[in-house]
Order: sequence, then structure tokens, then C-alpha cells
Amino acid sequence: MSGLNLLNALPLWALAGLVIGAAVLFSVGLQLMARRLFGIALIAENHEVAGFKFAVVGVAYAVLLAFVVVSVWDEFEATKRAADAEAERYYNVYRNSYNFPDEAGAPMRAALMAYAVAVRDKDWPAMVEGRRGSEAAAQRYTRLSYTVGQTKSPDIALLPSVLHAINLLQEVADLRLERLSDVGGHVTPLIWGVLLLGAVVTLAYPAFFATPRIAPQVLMTAGLAIIVGATVLLILNLNYPFSGPERVTAEAIDRVIERMRAEDAAGGQ
Repeated sequence: MSGLNLLNALPLWALAGLVIGAAVLFSVGLQLMARRLFGIALIAENHEVAGFKFAVVGVAYAVLLAFVVVSVWDEFEATKRAADAEAERYYNVYRNSYNFPDEAGAPMRAALMAYAVAVRDKDWPAMVEGRRGSEAAAQRYTRLSYTVGQTKSPDIALLPSVLHAINLLQEVADLRLERLSDVGGHVTPLIWGVLLLGAVVTLAYPAFFATPRIAPQVLMTAGLAIIVGATVLLILNLNYPFSGPERVTAEAIDRVIERMRAEDAAGGQ
């Protein structure tokens, strides 16, 4: 099972338990093993040096985590805004089609509806699985583009409407490309490697500390691991905006489809 399939298959609580639980088990387990192997007295001799170095490591990793979280959050929000804007352009094209005679406007609306439905029913399931859209939606867009491009009218007064339809269609294309480019996420393998390496080093550092009472130390170590694990989980989820428990859905496009259908039934009123 691939990482994206795992992200899609598990509910949020199970995914959180897996990621955070692994962090806690690693950090606490390593600490308990160090206490058993070296003893409290020997570990305590390194407290002064280890404390200084842990402060440096902690700050460096915290800055890295903060930078990545802010970046993926901004990208997630931008992806959602782009999806909403794309749905809005569909409706703008739809309303603009009523400026034309029915023999020109009706084919435009039919092609637009076919494309919008293909985006909702074909593109979105493909994006959830990590694929950059579907061939069916691409073909529907080609058909829509051809239909709008071939729209003609003998009335010169309709020229602004023709140009507006073409401009709107270009915006649809740009927003579609932006949506599809976000499918694979923005955190590169190199950044993932640095994040995971930093997590391992940060979670391993508590093993250089030991106190006479084990329970408070385990609780402090578990708290650190929970914070690190939860942050990595947040980055993982936000990095794939169309996958996972919290995702960008086709809700806005679905609403526009239903609205266009309702207005078609009412004769465009």
C-alpha cells in the first residue's frame, strides 16, 4: 500500500495514533534502553553538555518545522481558493452563454456541464489517488474549448461576450493547471528527508538525560514526542491537499453544477 493509499484509507484518529505513537515509542523506548544500559549516574555526567546541545538542536528543528508548516498551510489554502475560483469561472461561463442566441449558447452550456461533471466525477477521484487528473476531463475540456472558440454571431454587439467567454475559458485552463500541479504536494523528498532526520535526532536526545524518578522523565519525553509527531502529521496531511482525512473536496464545483441544472430547468432565469 502506497503512502497516499494509507493516508486515504485510515481515519484521522488511526493515522494520528500511527504517527504520534511511533514517535512516542521511539523516543521513550530509546530513553529507557539508555537508562538500563548505562545507568542514571553515567548519563547524568553528560547533562551539562547535552543540555546545551539539545537546546541548539531543539531550536533548529523547531524553526524548520515552523517554516514547513507555514509553507504547506499557505499552499493548502491557495489550492482551496483556486478550486473555489475554478467553480466560480464555470458559473461565469454559464451565465455568459445566455448572451448568445440559443443555437450558440446551448452547445456551450452542454459542453460546460459535461466538463464540470467530468472534473467532479473523474478528476477528483484521480487526484485523491495522487494522479494529475483524468483523460476524460481533459477530453471534455478540449471539447468545451473548441465549442467556445467556434462560437460566432452576426451581431457585432455580441463581440464583447465572445471575448469574455474566451477570457473566462483561459482562466478555467489556468486554474485547472494550478489545481493539478498541487496534487503531488510541495514538500520535496529532500525536505522530507531532513524533516525525518531532524525528528529522529530530536527524539533521540532525551536518552542523554536521566533523573532518579523515571515517571516524570517518561512523561516529559512523551510530551516532546507527541508535539513532534503531531507536527509531522500536520505537514503530511496538508502537503497532499486532495488526499487524507482533511482534504480539498469538489463541493464548490458540485454546488455550481446543481445551480446550473436548476437554472437550466427554469430556462436560465
